[in-house]
Amino acid sequence: MLYLFEKLSVKLSELGYPESQSTGFKIIKRDLTLEESEGNIEYKSDGIYLKIDGKEYKGYMYLKSANIGTYGYPKFHITNCQTIIQQKNQGSFDGRYFWHNSNTVTIQDRGNNGEVHKDVCLALCNYCRAQANIIDYDDTTGFFYLLDNDEREDINKEYEVDIFGYTLDWQKISTQYRKEKEYTCEKCGIKIEVQSDRRFIHVHHRNGDKLNNSKSNLECLCILCHSNVDINHEHNFERRNSQKGIKIFVNNYKDELLSCGNVFVKRYL
Repeated sequence: MLYLFEKLSVKLSELGYPESQSTGFKIIKRDLTLEESEGNIEYKSDGIYLKIDGKEYKGYMYLKSANIGTYGYPKFHITNCQTIIQQKNQGSFDGRYFWHNSNTVTIQDRGNNGEVHKDVCLALCNYCRAQANIIDYDDTTGFFYLLDNDEREDINKEYEVDIFGYTLDWQKISTQYRKEKEYTCEKCGIKIEVQSDRRFIHVHHRNGDKLNNSKSNLECLCILCHSNVDINHEHNFERRNSQKGIKIFVNNYKDELLSCGNVFVKRYL
């Protein structure tokens, strides 16, 4: 007997299993509330990250269903913007969103007999755009293109690395990224104005891959936040010189760190 599996990939996609494309990029859709309850969702400055088997995937969230006939298609979100915060405060957020990373979405109309709209390109929420300072794209297609482009570059590129595993152009990339972020920690928000103290602002690889220098994988962190990213970073910063640098930073910026709510500063006071 011959079995046909033509609809298998479609069904797996509907269930939220990753779908591999020719570039190696994975299309994933998951229930946002369920993944958030399991600790797999993290809101960052440039997107919403989903962790699967230790690997982070950057994506966005969108409503599962909306009153399309009356209001048109809803916007998609990449940050914990004021619209999302308002919905959470009103108790109208949980269970309503999908996490996704594709160029188009499938969305159901709450009216019109529950009509299902497929292959819809959603526009970016204006609040998210302002909060994340996005100028590179306007919709889910643009969002996806940047993700896919990063993946293509990562697959096809050969790297030369230094003895620490960083690409040879890392210092240039790190310096440029810190300038773009105005030497501001993306975790606690402290900003370093004094040029000689800018050594306390580092650039962290979000997923731990030192070869992936795409901006979506970079994060500006003060030395205190960087040293507390995870257990590995805590061990790496236990060296005498690293601890000395942290103590100097805390001593120089104690008031600012307390003011911005840095949760690690009290360990050094």
